Amino acid sequence: MPLPEYKLNVRNALKGVMKVLIGGRMRLLAIAIVVIVIIGGAVLPIMAGKSDRLLSVPALHAGQKFVYRVRYKTQKVTRSENRIATPLVPEARDKDTERYVAVEVEKVQGVGSGMQVVMRTQLLPTDGGSRSADEGVVEFTLLADGRADGLRGFDVLSADEQALWRQWITQFALGWTFPPKGVKLNEKWKKEEPVVGAVLARLEWEKQIEYVRDEACPATGDGDSDGHSAVANSVGQCAVVVTTSTMKQQGSHDDTTPEDYKLHQLKTSGAAKGRTDVLTFISLKTGFLERANEDSAQTLDVLVAKADESNRTHLNVEATSHAEVVLVH
Repeated sequence: MPLPEYKLNVRNALKGVMKVLIGGRMRLLAIAIVVIVIIGGAVLPIMAGKSDRLLSVPALHAGQKFVYRVRYKTQKVTRSENRIATPLVPEARDKDTERYVAVEVEKVQGVGSGMQVVMRTQLLPTDGGSRSADEGVVEFTLLADGRADGLRGFDVLSADEQALWRQWITQFALGWTFPPKGVKLNEKWKKEEPVVGAVLARLEWEKQIEYVRDEACPATGDGDSDGHSAVANSVGQCAVVVTTSTMKQQGSHDDTTPEDYKLHQLKTSGAAKGRTDVLTFISLKTGFLERANEDSAQTLDVLVAKADESNRTHLNVEATSHAEVVLVH
């Protein structure tokens, strides 16, 4: 017997509720609200050769190849109940995904605000396994403001690999998002960015970024997943950048329905909060991301209901994540 339309609408809405991105650049974590992809800002890359400023972005050129190792761990506990079903036993889900991200620069065109870099990436297993030449491939264009445009092949990746790839591009492109005037040692700045596509309206990320110090670049290479026994490929000094992102909710928690939910005769209410801390090491010599560590935590308590209150579901989600992005060679 087919489900009534309102049940289908609520069921479809709940599918969207079960994904969220936590991120330093909104990092990209599938945990509980909705897929939130926020890659980029509205700034220009920094030019090289300024010793009193933060590093330049990497001088990318066609044919250039490099590899990162990315590890992404998530833990999520979900509790749900509705008027019809008995409250469900809390569902716990832990995931730990690790891949190499092999990168090739295919073409560089334009300069300044018109610069575009066409790139090809492939996610490869770290356990010695192999993939076909076109498996796990994502092609895209990196714009001058750090956004990844025209993604091809991304939708074919698994949900875990999509989250991992987002982590890589968010950390790799961080230097492209700094203020165009450059950033001096000990300088800090703030941004506010809306949380796009969430099940609750009027959410925003308040970000504080600080260039805290210069220090020897951390060892990089193909060590274990905890960073031990890595080959010390990096030499020279790195800029250490700390990014703290805090999720803020504006207005009343009683009426937080996004416009697209209203179009489907649904309404939402509730609260969400989260925090992400990222420690980034960027080579002062090359501009390449050498290493980034991100820790995130987010909670969601939301009621999704039919507009006429004929059916509703209450969800409570607690999620944490840890990500590591390390340059191998």
